[in-house]
Amino acid sequence: IRLASESVGCVYYDNDDTIETPECSARAYGFRPTSLITMIAVVSGILSAFLLPIIGAIVDYTPHRRAVGILSAIFITTVQGVQIWLTTTTWFPMAILQAINGFMYMVQVLAVYAYLPDIGRGVGPSKMMWFSAVFTMCQFGSQVTYLVVNIGLQLGFKLGGVAAAQWSQTFCVVWLLLTFAPGWMKMPSVPALHSNPEGRNLAVIGFAQNWKTLKGIHRHYKRGLWLYFLACVFAEAGANAFTVVAVTFMVEVLGMDTTQVTIIFLVTLLSSIPGAKFGQLIAKKTNPIISWKINLVVFSAVTAAGAFTLTGPSRQNLCYVFGVLWGVLLGWFYPLENVIFTLSVPKGQESELSGFYTYCRSIMTWCPPLIFTVMNEAGLHMKWGMLSLVIFLVAGLVLLQLMAPWEDVLEAAKVNKMTEIVFVDATSKDSRQDI
Repeated sequence: IRLASESVGCVYYDNDDTIETPECSARAYGFRPTSLITMIAVVSGILSAFLLPIIGAIVDYTPHRRAVGILSAIFITTVQGVQIWLTTTTWFPMAILQAINGFMYMVQVLAVYAYLPDIGRGVGPSKMMWFSAVFTMCQFGSQVTYLVVNIGLQLGFKLGGVAAAQWSQTFCVVWLLLTFAPGWMKMPSVPALHSNPEGRNLAVIGFAQNWKTLKGIHRHYKRGLWLYFLACVFAEAGANAFTVVAVTFMVEVLGMDTTQVTIIFLVTLLSSIPGAKFGQLIAKKTNPIISWKINLVVFSAVTAAGAFTLTGPSRQNLCYVFGVLWGVLLGWFYPLENVIFTLSVPKGQESELSGFYTYCRSIMTWCPPLIFTVMNEAGLHMKWGMLSLVIFLVAGLVLLQLMAPWEDVLEAAKVNKMTEIVFVDATSKDSRQDI
């Protein structure tokens, strides 16, 4: 935002708390500089909506699932390395690369999530809830470590603005190499889930398969998996857009500098770790669906309160309190979303529906940032853009409320109505019975 603002002649005071940054009405490439981050999210979301079905077909119809994960990891790491050279003259092409990288992240997620259902079937519901919480805690714990190092560099060497971003990218590349490389070395190769005897184009297969899957789920699992996927479309869009919108909101409305924004995200990530554990405890006391409903109610209320409470630079300290609350809610949100999926998928459809699940999580991610951008371009206060996220969270809540009871969802998952195979519980003597 700072480089885009300066490129069109706007003054941007990043590290001077005594001078208020003047409002910038100039436009860069047709948009306000304050719309840059949300526009990156819009482009990434649209790319995902149109291209993920093709990637899903490669994962399902070829033995290249592992290769998709490795290549997307290499691409992400390379782009992060290129972005070390972020300057006042390169910010726009770097923004384009970041938009593409957002899509490649979803490709990485698709490849990883394709392995989850088999793990869930192998370890059972209780242990999978624990694994999901541990996965999330490790993910956010890793990000915490990354942010702590970045904050240390910024404060220790008094880095700000572009210099802070360049050192951050350098450390990011090192961090990715240390995690992607050993992770994908241990992931196994798997054979193609489906054959393609007619040699049809994978692009056609991807969209055709999604349509076929959509009709099958609606026909056979209308009150279970169907409503869950619809809930994911909206709830994931709202939660995913939150981190994108929050950056612009903190910089423009609260007047926070680079270090302050980084500290807020550190607080949020630290809070997400106990949030994952808290969500697991609520799910055990009730069930995963009820726990997710409670999460969406509280998430909506806290986001609405934040939009109307965090009104200016004088409320910066209060933002740290909201950072804790949002961190707990995000750490609670994602493990439940994954657990419900892994335990409600009909046996025998795991790999196919993993791609569809990732597609549902990404197909609407462009919409909340676009709404925020349109509001910002129209000159509306950003609190209304922040408040618009609640619409998607509430829509997800309503769809979850329409779902069948959790016990019925689990029972339905034992019957693969698409292929007419009935499975018994993994803990019984017979692993499955074919009709």
